[in-house]
Amino acid sequence: MKVSVITVVYNDVEGLKRTIPSVLNQRSNDYEYIILDGGSTDGTLEYLSSLSIKGKIKSEPDTGIYNAMNKAANMAEGAYVLFMNAGDTFYDHDVLSRAIPLLGDADLYVGHTIERGGEQDLIGKAPARLSVRYLVEHSIYHQSTFIRTSLLRQHPYNEGLKIVSDWEFFFEQWLKGCTYKQLNFFISNYYLGGFSFQHKELLEQERNEVISRLLPQRLIDDFVYEAESKTKLEEKIEIAMTLPPIQRDLKILRNAFKWLMSDIF
Repeated sequence: MKVSVITVVYNDVEGLKRTIPSVLNQRSNDYEYIILDGGSTDGTLEYLSSLSIKGKIKSEPDTGIYNAMNKAANMAEGAYVLFMNAGDTFYDHDVLSRAIPLLGDADLYVGHTIERGGEQDLIGKAPARLSVRYLVEHSIYHQSTFIRTSLLRQHPYNEGLKIVSDWEFFFEQWLKGCTYKQLNFFISNYYLGGFSFQHKELLEQERNEVISRLLPQRLIDDFVYEAESKTKLEEKIEIAMTLPPIQRDLKILRNAFKWLMSDIF
């Protein structure tokens, strides 16, 4: 089975110089590589012209990242697509060799991710089972997701959103019944510092808009209540941990008793 690895880019030649070698150094041959440039002026085209890849390189204006991703998906010949955007990399040289033999039954195959670029590296573990709660509280890294190409063509990314359209796609298609499987190994390194990382307020705004559209208000209220209760619990534990040992233990025991009574009655 062939997959299409896709990189969309606009004026990020330095990111490309990290991403492209990680794709070209994959030991599997069962893939094509599609690079779609939005009309860069920073030396990207000159760098791309120096490459020899098994796939397609194209440069043309687009209206945004999701417009570019949709256009690239329509160019794909693989049964699955994976978006490895400029700056991000495969975890190692054997990712595709391990993943491709496992593809075929599900619409989405998601592996683990390492977030790099912060104070310390963080692990984004793909859930063994997808749930509404997981999708509300977290996201799926498209750098670590093999998407059935026909599904994405039937339901392209929402180009009206600036940041969360890939998350909206996963959320909405899963609610509609698309199938999911975990790949229990690392797929990609995701480097912080992109558009979404720099526009967190817009990200939160778009997420809330999508949640309000996809979920009934009663379910949203339940999630808000549970999140607030969790926050209050964490605050009480933090306060207790600042006290001397005996006072700390007594306070934790008193709160534990209250929570036990509330659960029972």
